[in-house]
Amino acid sequence: MHIRRFLLALSFASSAMSVAFADYQSLNSIESMDRLEQLSRTLGKGSYSQDEQTISNATLASASQKSVEFNNASLSKYASASTGTWMTAHPVPDARVSSNYGMRTLLGTTRQHSGIDFSAPTGTAIYASGAGVVTKSGWGSGYGYYVEVDHSNGYKTRYAHASRLIAKVGDYVNAGDHIANVGCTGRCTGPHLHFEVVKNDKRQNPSTYLALLP
Repeated sequence: MHIRRFLLALSFASSAMSVAFADYQSLNSIESMDRLEQLSRTLGKGSYSQDEQTISNATLASASQKSVEFNNASLSKYASASTGTWMTAHPVPDARVSSNYGMRTLLGTTRQHSGIDFSAPTGTAIYASGAGVVTKSGWGSGYGYYVEVDHSNGYKTRYAHASRLIAKVGDYVNAGDHIANVGCTGRCTGPHLHFEVVKNDKRQNPSTYLALLP
């Protein structure tokens, strides 16, 4: 009980620091989970109200989960967005950017930050930036609870460190649909959204696409 109170106090004390570590280790390296992430996951399970939903081709999936397979054929029926207009909504409107995409120095080490961070209070709604199919919804090493949406045009978006997942694997979502809530799960020191844009399996600068929003 005393340990849990201490951890909760530590979480509140660090809420002003919105720094994401999702890109500091492999998404599938669940065995390399550090103590900070282990504590985050333990606390998260105490208040999390939805079963984890993940795909089966990564270490994210547990033995009790039913396999869900997605490929180009199964996603093609949703391919209605063009590469130029697929992103039409901001994932966290009016949120402050706390860390940009690119090289940054953190704790004395310079590394590539693979997304953009938006600082927001825990529980703030996260919205799908474009229409697509949810291919991942669950725990990812480094990411904590996160959602991945395949937009069926070579693009995917990821929404990490969530406190609650709304969208489930296999759901079709439209731009602006509520898919998760902001939190601080995984390797995280303060509540925020770590947002990634992936094109043909390569991470892009999300700011380039957000700047073109209507």
